[in-house]
Amino acid sequence: MNPRLSILAGAIAVGVIGIASTSNAAPITYNFTGPTAGTNVDLGQSEVYSASGGPNLTAMAGTYSGSAPPSNNDGFNTSSGVHLVGNDRGTDEQGVGVCITSSSLCSGSNLNGDIGEIDRDSEEAVRLDISPLFASFGSFVLNADSVTDGEVLRVFQSSSSTNIGTFLIDISDGNNTAINPTQNFLYFVSFANTGGENVLLHSLTVTPNGVPGPRV
Repeated sequence: MNPRLSILAGAIAVGVIGIASTSNAAPITYNFTGPTAGTNVDLGQSEVYSASGGPNLTAMAGTYSGSAPPSNNDGFNTSSGVHLVGNDRGTDEQGVGVCITSSSLCSGSNLNGDIGEIDRDSEEAVRLDISPLFASFGSFVLNADSVTDGEVLRVFQSSSSTNIGTFLIDISDGNNTAINPTQNFLYFVSFANTGGENVLLHSLTVTPNGVPGPRV
């Protein structure tokens, strides 16, 4: 054996020369279901969501400008009389939606069924600020298991809090869908050519970036 190679191998064996390993922490999930099982709950126009091991994320209710279905660069309006709704009514009725504050639609028995979901024809939208995640997390996976029977949750991304930006992806099968966002905000709307669709955002799962482990 080459003497230099022999010295290097010995140094590694006794830990003279360290090699940094990389450890990957487990994914974390932000769950957008409501605080009360079996019902819909008016959350107000904004809501802060937390997940163990991750930063807080803020969601905001609003509407988009123009007419349904949404288009790139439609404006996002937060003074449109809408609130977020936390839904937890069963397997395919879990997640955050939107209600209109007029006519008491966000309160009492009026807040039920599709009223608490993201409605296409009312041009409702949910904005989620994901900027706190970019420094330390990747591998974004969305779940929208309320999307059934031809419904679509359309996702836009934007660097603006007042403009829905550009189309990112359509979620049509409801379950885990990977995305690769590059902007600070995600906008969620209901999209389908037939109209009348109502959908929910159930969860967002992210994975911590690789963290250098101890040198060995």
